[in-house]
Amino acid sequence: MLKKGIVFVDKPAGITSFQLVEKVKEYLRAEKAGHSGTLDMGVTGVMLVALGEATKAMPVLVGLDKEYEGVMHTHANADEKDIREACASFVGKIIQTPPRKSAVKREPRERTIHSLEIMKIVGRDVFFRVKCQSGTYIRKLCSDIGEKIGGAHMAKLRRTRLGLFPITECVKLEDLSPGSIKSLESVLQRVGVRGITIRTQFMERIMNGMPLEKEWVKSEDKGIKSGEIIALYSENNIIALAIYKEKSYAKVDRIFITN
Repeated sequence: MLKKGIVFVDKPAGITSFQLVEKVKEYLRAEKAGHSGTLDMGVTGVMLVALGEATKAMPVLVGLDKEYEGVMHTHANADEKDIREACASFVGKIIQTPPRKSAVKREPRERTIHSLEIMKIVGRDVFFRVKCQSGTYIRKLCSDIGEKIGGAHMAKLRRTRLGLFPITECVKLEDLSPGSIKSLESVLQRVGVRGITIRTQFMERIMNGMPLEKEWVKSEDKGIKSGEIIALYSENNIIALAIYKEKSYAKVDRIFITN
């Protein structure tokens, strides 16, 4: 039975995110699984699925920036200059109210659109690429842009990147295999989670939830700040996530069961 790992799947249209996770869980014989960001049934693209003990790392796997490519259909003929100006006005910090069919409370909240590129316009179809903060609703973004140009809605969407992980690193459901699984340790390093390596003789104390003491440390990454979530390692294997404290050094937050 798989203990822990991460797999990046190219979600197909026609299934929910929950259904995809259940299929991955079944195919790879994981006791439990979870994902870091829901995609609507009709939306395709990058999904991060954590398997087994790796689900405990979700606090540092959610919140990664996203990139999408999609098609926005305008409800009336609009001048290309007006379309481009409307899209440009949404780059930067915006206030967005989640749509009615969402898993979060419908209250206005600030989100950042890093870039919004129009790739081409064919008739009333606007092909775009957007890079944005996690939690941005692209369907709502298209609707809000539409208010400036006579109406618009999202016609098609594909997530092409999650953090530093592009669609080219994803595997299709039918091609899933044990070789598709990435180690949790390698993923955490790529998303920038800093870590501390513990001397082997003190590993059991960490596993018992004892606060980390400075003399237990073998090495640590530079630049760790107070309050930061860090990974604790023993011989390159993650054993826990902890919250870094300058005075008490680090408080263990969640422990990974190891062999």
